[in-house]
Amino acid sequence: MDFKDGYLMNDDLKNGKGDLNKDDLNNQNNQSQNQKVRDKLNKERREDETLKIMKMRIITSYRWYEDVVLPLSAEFGISPEEFEDILIKKLDMASLDALHPRFESAKPRCIKERIHADLRLCWISDVMNLLTEDETENITNKIVNEVLKENKSYDEAIKDGRKDLLEFLMR
Repeated sequence: MDFKDGYLMNDDLKNGKGDLNKDDLNNQNNQSQNQKVRDKLNKERREDETLKIMKMRIITSYRWYEDVVLPLSAEFGISPEEFEDILIKKLDMASLDALHPRFESAKPRCIKERIHADLRLCWISDVMNLLTEDETENITNKIVNEVLKENKSYDEAIKDGRKDLLEFLMR
């Protein structure tokens, strides 16, 4: 035991004589630690809820919802709310902020790939070499422009593209 100025320093730890015994101190310390853990968890929950609200604001904005959520949820055969949950779980804020511009810039590439498949350009150009890469690129670019800039329906643009392709091949 420690003595300081004639005072027994650990006197208050004795059972019944002091304010707190060792078990009481341990319980108090455990309660304090438990409270810190609860506070931290509550803070994380509040932050998660705030983050979810912020993400939902981005996802439910008109352009995002119309361009991304509705078409892709329909593509997967799920409700828009289910697709929103997927986006919220999988994407962080930076990805969500940057995704719509990336989505917009990917449209021409995706349409080109679809045109390439629908017109069987992989066979005509890549396998049989009936068209050069430049000729293939010109045909696909023309159709992409009709779809994106002239708002022509994809099916109509492909139909016209088939005619152009046939004319090109018959030269």
